[in-house]
Amino acid sequence: MSSTVPHTDRIFIGGEWVSTAVKNHYAVVSPATENLVETVDLPSIADANAAVAQARKAFDDGVWATASMEHRASVVGTMCDLFEKRQADWTTAWVTESGSTRAHSDFLNSIVVGIWRDIIDTAKRTPVVEQRTYPDGTVDVVSEPYGVAVTITTWNGPALYLVSKVVPALLAGCSVIVKTAVESQLTARIIAELADEAGFPTGVISVLAASTDVSVHLVSHPDVDKVSLTGSVAAGKSVMAACATNLTPVTLELGGKSPAIIADDIALDKVLPTLLPAFFMNAGQICVALTRLIVPEDRHDEIVEAVVAGLAAVTVGSPEDPSSVIGPLGTRAQYDKVLDYIETAKSEGATLVCGGGRPSGLDRGYFIEPTVFTGVTSSMRVAQEEIFGPVLAVLTYKSIDEAVDIANSTQFGLAGTVYADDLELARNIADRVRSGSVSINTIGPSLFAPFGGYKQSGFGRENDLEGIREFQQTKSIKIA
Repeated sequence: MSSTVPHTDRIFIGGEWVSTAVKNHYAVVSPATENLVETVDLPSIADANAAVAQARKAFDDGVWATASMEHRASVVGTMCDLFEKRQADWTTAWVTESGSTRAHSDFLNSIVVGIWRDIIDTAKRTPVVEQRTYPDGTVDVVSEPYGVAVTITTWNGPALYLVSKVVPALLAGCSVIVKTAVESQLTARIIAELADEAGFPTGVISVLAASTDVSVHLVSHPDVDKVSLTGSVAAGKSVMAACATNLTPVTLELGGKSPAIIADDIALDKVLPTLLPAFFMNAGQICVALTRLIVPEDRHDEIVEAVVAGLAAVTVGSPEDPSSVIGPLGTRAQYDKVLDYIETAKSEGATLVCGGGRPSGLDRGYFIEPTVFTGVTSSMRVAQEEIFGPVLAVLTYKSIDEAVDIANSTQFGLAGTVYADDLELARNIADRVRSGSVSINTIGPSLFAPFGGYKQSGFGRENDLEGIREFQQTKSIKIA
């Protein structure tokens, strides 16, 4: 691992690899083996201050913010080219630090490159100044970067967060401090090396794979102009409260408890090929994972039997093994949390029909079998709270209205899927589900389209033009 990850004894601030201000070390542990992989130096609050100071100077000097969109797009595009060349390194790093399978990482990498190039094209063809005529005169409506942006990400998809937060912020003209999860030490260093080689001006980008205390400090820093967070609802509330001190604008992409509604007119061979991966992909550690299965009461047994049979054919194992479909959970804390939720579901009266513990033959690592509960009601925690693991709750309905009510019965509203042969019915259901993204007869939301949540799944949008605009302010200049 050390041969592909640069500068384990340094951090990247403003375009330069430097020693940390305070010597704190972090042990990178493999979720698959529980063995020590690497020891790296950890950024401190003093390092965060240095990153903000450099970002502030770069923005105020205009070296990036006033550059042409063509120039910004060229540098960001070079970074994309470098990422594409280093996909093998990236996969090794992410598999090692998070337990994601190689197949899943390679799949995401290919999508990430496409999203990256698409948003660059979007930025290049979108005018910075739009002239409008109103009854009282002509106005130039100008999109200007906020300034110093802090992007805070979690460990379950660093490549996606790179293109949904960091790339739009850079294209918008912001100076960016990339605050990755502390668990993302290896991939964070690859992000930093890509930025270093791409040729950003001094101060424009820093990468801090730091603990929560650094995040808390950054979001309340008076020289930070914009914050974008992906995390839990609790983290979102904490960040929003901290941002209130300086009235710092914030974009929040928080948790999900996404429903999959199966109508009574569709055959299961049209459902299972996308439903099952949408449930267990990355061991269920995806905010849009379909973790609530809402089925017609009279088809319950048929559907559950098919789901259980499908999961029995799925291999749980080492993320390095090409045959593994599900790897371990990303951290010991997450592993313990998921097991606690499984016990809670049992105590609340749900029926465990498969899974529920460690797979046979895997004595080390944070592995949990894909787990299915039936007899679930909307009042149970297994149906209400984001577990972030391979745990599926099956709920039943008697009418489509009831199915929609069940889908909307949580605090979340991030994503969902409707399965129906009757596309008019499917669209009617999708229109009534209160989520930022809904898919019909397919897997997951489009990762190119605007993405974000309703309710306590957050607010603001990532991806496409809307994602760039999250990092820009609107100025009106009236012309006499």
